[in-house]
Amino acid sequence: MTVQAIIAGASDIGKPFTDFLVARERNKLDKEMQRHRNAVTGISSNLQRNATTLQEIDVRQANRRTDQTIQTRAMQDQASAEVSAAAAGVTGGSVQAVMRGLKRSELNAQHARIDGTENAYQTLGQQRKNINISQIFQTDNTVLPGPSVSALLLSMGTAAYDVYSTHKAKKPKETEE
Repeated sequence: MTVQAIIAGASDIGKPFTDFLVARERNKLDKEMQRHRNAVTGISSNLQRNATTLQEIDVRQANRRTDQTIQTRAMQDQASAEVSAAAAGVTGGSVQAVMRGLKRSELNAQHARIDGTENAYQTLGQQRKNINISQIFQTDNTVLPGPSVSALLLSMGTAAYDVYSTHKAKKPKETEE
């Protein structure tokens, strides 16, 4: 084999090795990009969950304020009715009927408050489930196989055989004397 053939052969044999190194680095990059995309998806989902939690806190505070307002208004209405009845000198069944009507109004308002709060919590709970499901579907769990060492060795062996068979030294013919 000539020096030129050896250099060409080394180049042919080295190509699968460099291809392997490039594929290995590309695989590392792909895995890092996958990890980064999943991290961004997780951050986005957590921000959405935090927003949902803040909405739940707002619903809870609004519920408490509404409850206090209903109770305050009921006490004011009851006191006003008692004062008006006392000022007018009215007693008996008609005053009790007015008081029951006021209590019924308070209970209806409380019932409406409770229903509204439960609906808001159900909506926020469904929103939280949707965020979780969205994160599951957006997470990339693809297996990224790396380059195969056995394929590298096989490629290098094949290349070496090709170089050998292409450039094998020809035996000089013996001349007859």
